[in-house]
Amino acid sequence: MLVTDILIHLANVSYLIGSSFKRIIYLRVFLVIGCVFEILYFLLISPKDLWAGILWAVLIMLLNIVMIGLFIYEKGTFNLSSEESFLFNSVFTQMDKVNFKKLFAAGNWLNMEIGDILIFENQTTDSLMLLSQGIVGIYVADKQVAVLHSGSFVGEMSFLSGGVATATAKALTKVKLYIWKKPALIKLLSRNEALDADMKKIFAADLVSKLTSTNMNDN
Repeated sequence: MLVTDILIHLANVSYLIGSSFKRIIYLRVFLVIGCVFEILYFLLISPKDLWAGILWAVLIMLLNIVMIGLFIYEKGTFNLSSEESFLFNSVFTQMDKVNFKKLFAAGNWLNMEIGDILIFENQTTDSLMLLSQGIVGIYVADKQVAVLHSGSFVGEMSFLSGGVATATAKALTKVKLYIWKKPALIKLLSRNEALDADMKKIFAADLVSKLTSTNMNDN
């Protein structure tokens, strides 16, 4: 087998392996490797006749090198606060840390006192909240139906449905929340499919946890 045959096979094997990964960073790495083999193949075959192919392969390789560099930069240049670390490890474990940081850059912290109302039943709310510290009571028709602790979302049903809140949420202790304004969060999720998919999974896990807790309390 000629060296050129080996190179073109290696290039296509790299493209094939890269295409099998779900995480785009691995795809980019193997695209770069494949481009290197493809460029060497073109150079050995006939660089004068294949200059267009060489040029495009170089551009694709350089673009992916830049994107890999940006990914490494983003992964290595941010630190999580103790509260962010707690929420990441308890709520967002399945989310990429880069996306987690993007998510938290879109909101802000909010402190509330005992008795403060976070959301009102049958009223619209412009925010999604995540409880970091404290206890929140959930009321339907003035009857307490659930108690939320650290790591629980508040107002997620209204956020997902786009309708009014199905219950009132009241601070039973001093609470600390992370809050996102709906327009900003919707815009962020619409631009990032991976983040949107992760958030839907997290909402589903949160709902299951709340239903399980409610059933246990009823029993």
